Amino acid sequence: AYRNLQSLAEEKVRFLSTRRCRHFLASIAPRLLAAIGTTPDPDATLVNLATVSESLGGKGVLWELFSFHPPSLELYVRLCASSPFLSGILVGNPGMIDELLDSLMIGRLPTREELDDGLRELCRGAADVEPILHAFKASQQLRIGVRDILGKQDVTETTAALSNVAETILQVIVAREEERLVERLGEPMAAEGASVGVRAGAVVLAMGKFGGHEMNYHSDVDLVFLYDHDGATFHSRRGRRTGESTTNSHFFSELARRVMKASNTFGPNGRLYEMDSRLRPSGRSGASAISLDALEAYFAPDGPAAFWERQALTKARVVIGSPPATARAAAIVTRAAYGHAWTSQEIEAIRGMRYRMEEGAAKANLKRGPGGVVDIEFVVQALQLVHGGGNAAVRATETLRGLEAIHAAGLVPTARFEFFETAYRVLRAIEGRLRLMDAAARHEFPQSVDEQQKLAHLLGYQSPDQLVTDVRELTARTRREFEASFDDLAR
Repeated sequence: AYRNLQSLAEEKVRFLSTRRCRHFLASIAPRLLAAIGTTPDPDATLVNLATVSESLGGKGVLWELFSFHPPSLELYVRLCASSPFLSGILVGNPGMIDELLDSLMIGRLPTREELDDGLRELCRGAADVEPILHAFKASQQLRIGVRDILGKQDVTETTAALSNVAETILQVIVAREEERLVERLGEPMAAEGASVGVRAGAVVLAMGKFGGHEMNYHSDVDLVFLYDHDGATFHSRRGRRTGESTTNSHFFSELARRVMKASNTFGPNGRLYEMDSRLRPSGRSGASAISLDALEAYFAPDGPAAFWERQALTKARVVIGSPPATARAAAIVTRAAYGHAWTSQEIEAIRGMRYRMEEGAAKANLKRGPGGVVDIEFVVQALQLVHGGGNAAVRATETLRGLEAIHAAGLVPTARFEFFETAYRVLRAIEGRLRLMDAAARHEFPQSVDEQQKLAHLLGYQSPDQLVTDVRELTARTRREFEASFDDLAR
């Protein structure tokens, strides 16, 4: 302990003043030690705090901030005590003191437009954007996580912000990979009807949690890659070798593979996102990208689409595409999900699929286990599918927005709506805290007392026993309301 305290008083960077560092540390030492003493494991907190502080490269600045802004000291201790995820960002990205100070002091998160502009400027002229993308993701997730722990935003703001960061990074990857592919294969051009000679473009659907603006700190990015026109590529510049042209199908499938590889590959900085396109109509064995015509045929009334594929489209939104292509893709999705006449047998099939998702999941799994988040999501999606054809207002891709719209339309009792809204927020908040804790089982309520104490500390509970009781009662009622909702729909 003494060695760790001593390290807090020393600046390892030569031009920084150790004397100044010691002065400000002395002024906050009693409060710092008192705050460390309230954490579930004070010794481990002190060790982690020393490690994180060493990585920042300007401890004196940090201690000075804490001396005139006490709430930031409390947060820093809480971060080092219970959030290995955020601590890991700081340790893995040395010198992030400015980002940490911004996280503690700035009153809001950047808008989506500000994220786009900021990352575009960072990547301008860069030969290798991979380290830039990793650093950008780390700094933004740090800001989001700090505000999350501080309680400055609710769970929907947290998940929407994480989704915005992923979308901004995706835009850059797609643009750069497409630029490189055009250099090699030429520009994809339309060769059909009135669109002959028009530049063909990629269309990307966000699915699942990404589509619903509901991503967590370790969420996968589920995508469907499409393109707007069939045809072939064309080299517009002179001097290009012949024989390099290809079909648009091959061009956009190759683009999809390159985007997936850029995101999924483990490099010196780890992996950006686990990106998956398994929800595409062609499945894992088919083309990586399909045309809008093929998508429309697949989801036609007499097409081969299964009920669960139509259900998955309740979360689909276009994140990349020209305005005309975006409008057409959105129209196809709407018809596929909400133009279908849903039968009671199909609704029961949705319930049955929910039960099958529980297989292999522990009862403590707050996502797939009985009474988990998926119970609420399936109720909302089933109600959207049944009533969305005649009421466009209920078609929101976000679970809570969809639930609110369903209640506003009088399609769910007020007591059930209020419970589901509370249960969803609580379960997703716990999921988020588990990921900040870097729990090995990211969706499972911890069984060890130590982990329960850390989780309770992050959630503001005085007693882990009360947290255990609350979660047990919440999931039990969620399952009862799930059953009642599907029973009502089946009538």
